[in-house]
Amino acid sequence: MELKRQQEFVQSYHYDALPQDHSEETSINVSLNPFEITDEMTIDAENNSILGLRVEFKIILDNVAISGDVAQFVQTVGRKVDKIEDLTSEEVNTLVQPLFVLIERLTYEVTEIALDKPGVQLNFSQEG
Repeated sequence: MELKRQQEFVQSYHYDALPQDHSEETSINVSLNPFEITDEMTIDAENNSILGLRVEFKIILDNVAISGDVAQFVQTVGRKVDKIEDLTSEEVNTLVQPLFVLIERLTYEVTEIALDKPGVQLNFSQEG
């Protein structure tokens, strides 16, 4: 599947200290929303799709919560996608992988500054 990606963008990113007795839990929500291709677009609507990808996350690290929302628009070339079920889990992972890399980078940099020590290295890779 050929992909044409737009730049990833950060909707929100938060670093919050938590009290010792917090009950927060890590949660990650991945969404994929097909967008209608209109006549004004120079894209073949029969054989291509435009997808809005979003990862909303809350990651708990000891007494710190990292949360936010990152997104990206992607065009699938030569592949019509009407719903997430049209894709294999491997294809979904390929689509959202740059968003997880962005979360990893942001978290490393922010925790390095906030904690004044080497940053927290997240690893969302599927290898293992």
